[in-house]
Amino acid sequence: MNATQQDPHDTLWDLEAEQAILGTCMTTLYIVPRIRETIPEPRAFYRAQHQVIYAAILDLADQDAPTDPVAVKDYLTRNKTIGQAGGPLYLHDLMQRGLYAGDPAYHASIIMRHWRNRTGIADLHRAIREIQTQDPDDSPDRLRALGEQLIKSADELALGASPDGEQQDRFPAVDWLDAFTTDFTDIDWLPGRFLERGQQAAIVGDGKVGKSIFTLHWIWRAITGSSVLGDIRREPVNVLYFDRENSLRDIVTRLTAFGATAEDLEVLHERLDYRLFPRFSGALNASETAAAEMLAIVDERPRDVVILDTVSRYITGKENDSDTWLDLYRRVHEPLKARGIASIRLDHFGKDIEKGSRGSSAKTQDVDHVWELTAYDETRTFTENTETVITRLKMLRTHTRTGLGDDVFHITRRGEKERGGGWLPGRTRHELTDATVADAHRSKIQSYVDELVFRGVPSGLGRDQLKKWAEQNGVPLPGKTAALAEVVAALKVALKGVR
Repeated sequence: MNATQQDPHDTLWDLEAEQAILGTCMTTLYIVPRIRETIPEPRAFYRAQHQVIYAAILDLADQDAPTDPVAVKDYLTRNKTIGQAGGPLYLHDLMQRGLYAGDPAYHASIIMRHWRNRTGIADLHRAIREIQTQDPDDSPDRLRALGEQLIKSADELALGASPDGEQQDRFPAVDWLDAFTTDFTDIDWLPGRFLERGQQAAIVGDGKVGKSIFTLHWIWRAITGSSVLGDIRREPVNVLYFDRENSLRDIVTRLTAFGATAEDLEVLHERLDYRLFPRFSGALNASETAAAEMLAIVDERPRDVVILDTVSRYITGKENDSDTWLDLYRRVHEPLKARGIASIRLDHFGKDIEKGSRGSSAKTQDVDHVWELTAYDETRTFTENTETVITRLKMLRTHTRTGLGDDVFHITRRGEKERGGGWLPGRTRHELTDATVADAHRSKIQSYVDELVFRGVPSGLGRDQLKKWAEQNGVPLPGKTAALAEVVAALKVALKGVR
């Protein structure tokens, strides 16, 4: 089948409408903003090459650049996606079709109607698959909710061809009767109870705390339906992981240390889609093409969680600039939310751990929760052949949109390895720390604070100034950066009450 032919049996898209719209965008000045009002994102196009071309057109328009065939060809060539777009000759073919196109607004509505139909049918299939795998005795409420979802999707398909249906899709009104008869007390937690289904979260920590290790262990427990962080066993989840930090050796040795074996290949293939060092066509916060590529991968199969490791490697621009994160939200987090897909992005602390993540004042507005992961104690014990490493971690929620759930988790990471060698299979795990251990740590921090206050420490000292003062006055301080940051924070509170 050549570039201008369409399968006569495929009624879920319109080739001529898609070609007419793209051609119009390349031949009619100032038309792109009007088209964008109706077709806000590239995935509305059915054909993959059309998605790539439309994403390029939107990127050019965002840069106030022309969107004629020469500019589009140059953009695609520079981004090495000209082949995905069908080549220069196909762009010329689209331009010719744009010259003879009629009403672009009507053509755009055709594309959107087909997109809604495809989305509705996909939702129907997803709900049917879930019903087929659900045990009727386990969750009648869940089955009832899936049945309601089937009816809703079918109704949306029936309305899809009508202008009224289009307006309802774009400007949905709250059904107050439905809203006040819905049980919102039933929280749909993902395993571990630190993130709800469909929410967006950041896990922040320094480069040595083990964010990737913690996250991968959480994934391993979640995709196998195992309990995690003291939570009940929940339905296995499907995870898509974009990783620009860790090597294949890191990933496999860690999974092995968590207990994965060659016998688990089926569940790994089915539920963990791991993309190692992905090469998007630009930064996710700045490029429509890159965002479209990512979302196309998301839409390949059902997803519950998408992970970015580490988020700073996927963006461009200043991290303390709110536009950087608002653009990332518009291009990535908002579409994921609209699909009901949760996301976790891993991030580093700034130079000063007391101030949290880099650019934190700008970052907190585009996610539902920010969790800061710190290590406050580590011990190593040895036998003749093995070394046991026990690390105490605290995962503290510093920002939240809902306030639901716990604000802090005290976690112990236990791992065993050969002396001078690698980690032993199945001997690494994260588990909730006994409350008495956490209390002992808090008591230890408070003892440092009490001694500082007793010795007359001046107020307003930062970490480095406090270290200098303590050294000059012979006052002991914790050696670990995270623990010292806790002392600084607790000291500020204590001095407010004293002076």
